[in-house]
Amino acid sequence: MPEPDDAQATLVAAQVPTISVVIPAFNEERIITRCLQALADQTDLPDEIILVDNGSTDDTVRLAAQFPKIRIITESRQGITYARQAGFDAAQGDVIARIDADTIVHTHWIACIRQDFTEPGLHGQSGSAAIAELSPGNHFWGSWWYRGFRFWHQRSIGVAPMLYGFNSAIRREAWLSARHLVTMGDEQVSEDVDVTIALLKSGHRLRYSSRMLVKARLFRSIDRKKLAHYYATDSITLARHQFGNTKRWPRHSRSDSEAPSGTTRNR
Repeated sequence: MPEPDDAQATLVAAQVPTISVVIPAFNEERIITRCLQALADQTDLPDEIILVDNGSTDDTVRLAAQFPKIRIITESRQGITYARQAGFDAAQGDVIARIDADTIVHTHWIACIRQDFTEPGLHGQSGSAAIAELSPGNHFWGSWWYRGFRFWHQRSIGVAPMLYGFNSAIRREAWLSARHLVTMGDEQVSEDVDVTIALLKSGHRLRYSSRMLVKARLFRSIDRKKLAHYYATDSITLARHQFGNTKRWPRHSRSDSEAPSGTTRNR
């Protein structure tokens, strides 16, 4: 029988989650090294890193294979929804941390996630973001811009707290319980809105932490065509789930929801 100190140490160890980092990638040879180096420089290393090669034709896979703890899997169906699904399903850690190939995580990113997810009731968490275009070297500047965008977007769609794909983490058990609610196909869904709603509808507790910090190329989304696409797919995703801001649902979806259906809507 273990001594009291040994028993306490065993209990603490059992509560500390293992972490898998999932990175979807398609022709990312220019940026994947910086992304993976930031993970290799963590004060607390992840337990595994899964790079999902989504059909790259450049040196993405070769460059990624040089890093420790990396596991490369292939998803032949093109699109972020398919690549994310493959990575999440392959993850073996207690917590699945998700970033994009151009995300640069702060040195304490994994340590923050591991510490926060020792809290049993936490199922998913998103973090803050600095503007990579304005943050050279080890600087993480401009997070105020992201906070403003986050506030506006959550109010617009009526979904909070949002888990954005470039900086989020969820328990693997939560993913498995919500997986059947997510949609496949990039043209028909806003992927991170879809996952967030699926988790909320499954009864999972999500939150935002400013300590979970990364920098990402946030300005790349400031493009009229991209913004119009995001707005349209956000609205389609809300309507499909019958969730969030009903004013954003396409007109026919709002009409359908008025018929007796037993659907409960979040406003």
